[in-house]
Amino acid sequence: MRSLLLIAALVLATSACESKKGEVAGVGKWRFTTSTLKDATRDGVCQPTELNDGRKATWCFSLPPYKVGKRVAEVDLYFLGTDPGAKLIEIQLKVRGCVEDEVDRWMRTAFGPPIETTSTRSYWKNSFLWAAALMPSEPGRCLMHFLPLTENGEIERIKLK
Repeated sequence: MRSLLLIAALVLATSACESKKGEVAGVGKWRFTTSTLKDATRDGVCQPTELNDGRKATWCFSLPPYKVGKRVAEVDLYFLGTDPGAKLIEIQLKVRGCVEDEVDRWMRTAFGPPIETTSTRSYWKNSFLWAAALMPSEPGRCLMHFLPLTENGEIERIKLK
């Protein structure tokens, strides 16, 4: 009985870090609260890069795809720095052959109603992340950006695209 209580307490403690009123801190297995560069190097190809503001980062690609509605999305990740403990600072999902309504429904199911919508994009925000869905970002392709709330400069850059 005591071990069951301990397991239940651990599950609650773990989920409390991930959810605030059911909010998620990332997409799929990638979480802004826990994912590091070391996690991505097991599944994909990672290369050093530089962000627009001059910070050193690592871009990871060729990662396992993620299902968005009925379509498959390519996953790209960005980490702040190049050491194995570098924190995740952006998740990008790229859907080719995109059907905008499918992406919109998937985003609304996962993140609730958008905080703002224009003719070709919508934005979401919760306690952990800010998200943008560019529908389409170019003909036949939708691009979704997910960033932690601390990435104000990148959020503003994406809004201006």
